[in-house]
Amino acid sequence: MSTVTVIQKGESTSFLAEKQENLLLFLRENGIFVDAPCGGHGRCGKCRVLLRDGGGERRVNACQTYIEGDCTVVLPQGSTTVCLVANERHGGTGQPGFGAAVDLGTTTVAMQLCDLSTGAVLAAAGERNAQCAYGADVVTRLSYVREYPTGNERLSGLLTGQITRMLEELCEKAGLAPQSVTEITVAGNTIMQHFLSGLSPAAMAVAPFTAVTLFEEDTLYRRPGLPALHLAPCVSAYVGGDIVAGLYACGGGVTEETTLFLDIGTNGEMALGNREGFLCCAVACGPAFEGAEITCGMACEEGALTHVRWEKGSFVMETVGQVPLRGICGSGLIDLLAVLLRLGGVDEGGRLLPPEEAPGSLGRWLEEDKNGNGILYLNEERTVYLTAGDVRKMQLAKAAVAAGITILLEKAGKTVEAVDRVCLAGGFGSRIAPESAAAVGMLPPALTAKIQGVGNASLSGAAAMLLIPEARSDMERIQRNSRYCELSGDRAFQEAFVNYMMFENEEESL
Repeated sequence: MSTVTVIQKGESTSFLAEKQENLLLFLRENGIFVDAPCGGHGRCGKCRVLLRDGGGERRVNACQTYIEGDCTVVLPQGSTTVCLVANERHGGTGQPGFGAAVDLGTTTVAMQLCDLSTGAVLAAAGERNAQCAYGADVVTRLSYVREYPTGNERLSGLLTGQITRMLEELCEKAGLAPQSVTEITVAGNTIMQHFLSGLSPAAMAVAPFTAVTLFEEDTLYRRPGLPALHLAPCVSAYVGGDIVAGLYACGGGVTEETTLFLDIGTNGEMALGNREGFLCCAVACGPAFEGAEITCGMACEEGALTHVRWEKGSFVMETVGQVPLRGICGSGLIDLLAVLLRLGGVDEGGRLLPPEEAPGSLGRWLEEDKNGNGILYLNEERTVYLTAGDVRKMQLAKAAVAAGITILLEKAGKTVEAVDRVCLAGGFGSRIAPESAAAVGMLPPALTAKIQGVGNASLSGAAAMLLIPEARSDMERIQRNSRYCELSGDRAFQEAFVNYMMFENEEESL
């Protein structure tokens, strides 16, 4: 046996390990979070840790490293906390008691602790989904479930444990005993809701993509250590309770206006319609918009590039917390790509140009890679940069969203001009600059003036289920009036996707 000492946030803990045990698997099994967007297949490089052993000190990918003997593992300093929301108020039930509302996202989990009588939010927090250690997207996690007999139990237990801990921490902040919380309402995608309820989502990994349940009825789910769980109704395997809850929260179920609702993250889920009904679809964006599988990508944490513009031959950058640059989150990637397209640093096919081909002063930010493409360095230390491969992943993601919108409009028999409003939900949706999203070809330019950022509409909808007696029945009506459109085998979608891979490059002089 070998002794492995893990240092995280200045605190050290020691464990015993078998020799030749995979380091990432060892850390997972001991409940230590290490981000692994690719699921531990050696593709993303995000599970890098500092390893000290008999061979000295070096940085390694945990998924490609095996324990050879006694060693020390130093984890990155980045926090897994991604958002904090508090001091909000919803309508109260007038009945005494306390409850919690949860937005169960693929990448993040957000929770509000509420006073049921007054509707006041007593405490709130958000964290990286603990399942991120098993892959950035649901497809990777479903592969894990299908590969390992205990995979579903493992991933389900991670969510249950995380929500239990978050609830305890919020109760402590509010001066409440956890036992005083009598119910939890949850809105998440269909796969996440299956994991939390203890049901297997494995059948959603292959055609015909069937769910065990779409949570049509308000069935109470019981999980160890948690109060009764109420889960939002889902439309299909890939349009979940988070979309239904979001549509309710932004008034989609009651408005006559034609609404395009977009929740863009690892999955691009969208709905088009009004109170008479919605046509829904989902596209696979991959984790690029969440910063995962991007070389220097990161979540929207301190030091992440969120916005960038070009002024007088230089990039002007904004970071979370206004601290030195550590990486690039999704909104920063969109802005950066928009700037490069405008300057001519990326051509219509998506190639990031090397310095000798780049226009004007842009060349000094670039270096040529081994394939003749450019690498764009954003800081003097050259620790944060954009590669040609990163541009390609963004290209795939934006093409999927654009094609989804186009086909949804066509199938609904509507034009872009017929859309009255565009509701952008989620953290990424609330941060992106609409003009940049249009510049890279993700959104039609005609829609930018109609965009409304609706924040975490899924969490707002989950809170409504907790605090508004008729909210659940209203969501069930939205679900019944929604129709899902499967795009995976749709030829028109594939053709649109290929077309949107190209960029429209309108260069300005430097």
